[in-house]
Amino acid sequence: MTDRRTLITSLGAGLLLAASRHVLAAGMQCAPADCITCGPTGSSTAGPFYVSNTPATMDINLLHAPGTPMRVSGIVLGGRDGRSVLAGAKVELWQADSEGRYHPEDNGDIARYQADEINLRGQVATGVDGRFTFRSIVPAHYGNRRRHLHWRLVADGHVALVTQTYWQDERGTARERRDFVDRNPEECRWIAFRNEGAVVAGEVVFVLRPAA
Repeated sequence: MTDRRTLITSLGAGLLLAASRHVLAAGMQCAPADCITCGPTGSSTAGPFYVSNTPATMDINLLHAPGTPMRVSGIVLGGRDGRSVLAGAKVELWQADSEGRYHPEDNGDIARYQADEINLRGQVATGVDGRFTFRSIVPAHYGNRRRHLHWRLVADGHVALVTQTYWQDERGTARERRDFVDRNPEECRWIAFRNEGAVVAGEVVFVLRPAA
């Protein structure tokens, strides 16, 4: 009969393996057929500070604001099976700075603002492999919100998606319970950020819903 210590050790090893597989499959250059997905990615509010037509750039810290360097990468999938690579998809990212402020704290088209009013906002197009990368800084908390990133994704033949992603290490915390925006996001929108030297890095898989 398996004793208690052996059983606990085996369960612990199983959980560690599952967690490792999740990190590998969810972000470490997973093949489209192997990426862990949760079906079509859930939507969320754009919030009050969405600015359209932001700069086309991987490095969205345009004004070199202070903060912990962050890299967030991902892959965009779609099609009827949710496994087709979406090359050329437009991926927009916007976020708060290291003090919890947005630049600008306003909305509308970028033409309304001076260059020195725009920061921590930008967009890229996915490559032929459906992948993208942004460089930025870790955002601070904004009000009672969980630490989060805002996204907008657009691809031919698919429904546009506006959503938010969150930090895995805040899941189940008191702060999460106080945040009444976007309750119960699916597993795939919790990013397991990790330290890579001086950079905080994480990966995300987005799945767009085909247009009717």
